[in-house]
Amino acid sequence: MIDADRGIQVIKERLGGKRVLLVLDDVNELNQLDKLAGGLDWFGPGSRIIITTRDKRLLIAHQVYPIYKAKALGNDEARNLLILNALKKNSNPDEYLKFPIDTAVLHTHGLPLAINILGSLLCGKSISQWHAALDSFRRFPNSDIQKVLETSYKALDYPLKEAFLDIACFLNCEDKDYVMQALDSSCLNPIDAIEALEEKALLNTDRSGMIWMHDLLEEMGKEIVRRESPADASGRSRLWFHEDVHRVLTENTGSKKVKGIRVELSGEDEICLSAKCFKKMNNLQLFININARFSGEVNYLPNQLRFLDWPGFPAQSLPSDFSPQKLVKLNMPNSHISRLGQGFKVF
Repeated sequence: MIDADRGIQVIKERLGGKRVLLVLDDVNELNQLDKLAGGLDWFGPGSRIIITTRDKRLLIAHQVYPIYKAKALGNDEARNLLILNALKKNSNPDEYLKFPIDTAVLHTHGLPLAINILGSLLCGKSISQWHAALDSFRRFPNSDIQKVLETSYKALDYPLKEAFLDIACFLNCEDKDYVMQALDSSCLNPIDAIEALEEKALLNTDRSGMIWMHDLLEEMGKEIVRRESPADASGRSRLWFHEDVHRVLTENTGSKKVKGIRVELSGEDEICLSAKCFKKMNNLQLFININARFSGEVNYLPNQLRFLDWPGFPAQSLPSDFSPQKLVKLNMPNSHISRLGQGFKVF
């Protein structure tokens, strides 16, 4: 067996004077680049080296230039790829032309991996099975896609995993400053977190300053949280689905595992709070109300809260024993508050 140093020497001796095309796919460690394409002098003039990776930092550290960001497929490209994969075993393709291909394409969000997997699910099946497969693909994350996407997530350190899940569950498509405030804590620098997630292709910042991630990445993050407690939402670290949130806040079924809640109702229902609905959620750090109307009293709020964005807060005062030493943001427009609690006197 040839060791790494000897392998490097062999590459230089045999390929040093030759023009080569070298493709290094799915690189995830810097030493892979160091040992397979260490320098420009390893190969002959005119050589081309193509590297694919989920981590932009590896390319920067290895001084790779230029760096291109892969784009999602356009609708026409995605449609053609789906048809190519889905119809190759169907003897009567005209039968399938009435199927809403464009609807199927929308649910893949231009990701070639998702298109290929959906195509394989449709291949060789009847038109009725196509409709059933698309409905399933739309409602439930595909396990094969999840496994590939989770590769990047699993490689993250714990604080970055927490930041990724917060963005996926609560903060996708929000202003960058708002996201940075929500991520701010003693163990995580939000600037570094956003930069690191962008370098690993898990996050993007557009020209207007909005933070966003691919829809399939958001679904993947939410599925990771759902798997924390599949049968009982109160055992999950983050709650966003309106039925789960409504139940926890009205029936006092929360737990110490809940770290964040985002309230966004699909209808005009009012949430009548249980007075002690937060009592069991003593590790709650984020609470974001998007559009819900509340009634009732709030006798307790966790001191671990660091981000409290609650327009329309229903009580006349914050709890007297509420002393949020870690609070980064307090936003309560159009609330019923007429006085602050005892805990705020320490500020």
